Amino acid sequence: MSTGGASPPLERIARAHAAARGRLRGGSAWQARRDAALARLVATGLPDRRHENWKYLDWAEVGAREFMLREPSEPTAETLDALALRVPGACRIVTVDGRYSARLSSTELPEGVTVEGLGHALDRDAESLASQLRVPRDDSDDRLALLAEAFTDDGALLRIAPGHEVAAPLLLLHLGTGREAAASHSRLAIEAGRNSRVRMIEQFVSLGDAETLANLVVDVAVGAGADVEHLRLHEQGAAAVHLETLTVNQQRDSRYRQQLFVLGGRIVRSGLHLRLEGHGAANVVEGLFMVDGTRQADVYTLIEHLAPHTTTDELMRGVASDRGRGAFNGRIVVHEGATKADSRQSSRNLILTPLAEINARPQLEILTDDVKCSHGTTIGSLDGAQLFYLVSRGIDPATARGLLTFAFCEDVVARIRWPELRRHVEELVVGRLPDRDVIREFV
Repeated sequence: MSTGGASPPLERIARAHAAARGRLRGGSAWQARRDAALARLVATGLPDRRHENWKYLDWAEVGAREFMLREPSEPTAETLDALALRVPGACRIVTVDGRYSARLSSTELPEGVTVEGLGHALDRDAESLASQLRVPRDDSDDRLALLAEAFTDDGALLRIAPGHEVAAPLLLLHLGTGREAAASHSRLAIEAGRNSRVRMIEQFVSLGDAETLANLVVDVAVGAGADVEHLRLHEQGAAAVHLETLTVNQQRDSRYRQQLFVLGGRIVRSGLHLRLEGHGAANVVEGLFMVDGTRQADVYTLIEHLAPHTTTDELMRGVASDRGRGAFNGRIVVHEGATKADSRQSSRNLILTPLAEINARPQLEILTDDVKCSHGTTIGSLDGAQLFYLVSRGIDPATARGLLTFAFCEDVVARIRWPELRRHVEELVVGRLPDRDVIREFV
């Protein structure tokens, strides 16, 4: 895609921006910020396969989607209950097509937790909010955030007060109505105060089968000594396209754990930029994607060690069948001065059919001495000896392949700490395997 002139997607983006201008919230102060973001996006262009971190994504299909905004129609509470995860004691925070819904969210929040719709914050004090929300960069990894910046007027602001341990998990439910081809752009800002502790579950679901495009920007600030557990589950419909840009900043002695499960959607692109800025900060990043049919999943992570005694443990698993295409592109950078850093990265991938495809690209860049780092990747098919063993015990070959695939995925799924949620994810995994009804009897 040319960066010197407006390509067809950029022309449609500009038209959608012009059509929405004047009815988006935030007044003139925030509109100026939107206009600036659009101008920067037109000048730099959208990413494409010539950009190293986008070479595995079918951007042509993404760019062919509708970029016009539509007003969401909120579902009934009963419809939402049928889709939402059932986690005992969880407090629910809901967005519908990128807009925060106070009606569908829990009315009572745990002590120390505050939630505000981004649109409400824009109406209340747009100038103050402008100083709080991150301004996207111009580099290719952040241009989807620039796209969201040009359109967003809603989302959610979630804050956990310093020193508070939130006992109940927070369920952030993102619902795409999918009633017609349209785009939604939203932001989620999460601030975990100093020495706080919180467990969050983000669930992405959709209604209908329209070819919708969702673009989400998530910024997480983890204060000194804070402990954040963040599970993210994609189970959208077969026609949904979801693009997300996450930025996580960790301060001294903080802990952040992300578990990512991409088990739905037509195309899911998840980009994570994690910065270990404080001495002793540690993170765990675990993930699993499964792609079948003609679905695509593209997972990109950039983890930067910027301070001494920081720790990373990254574990990613991928499974592809039919004509599914998956990619994991993970880069870890240990910067100068980040001595005593300890970083581990593992990527294992399973290809089940001849036309399936997975690309794995682990990268490790060390710019200082006195560190301990390792990384590695594998891409292959099921183990023939294990398959023979199961078949020789009278198990049908298709069932045997399904059981071995489930065991491969369980390496990540078993790390989920909530029993109810772990069982839900296991059901989603089994649902994508052959002979699923038989396999359920084993697992």
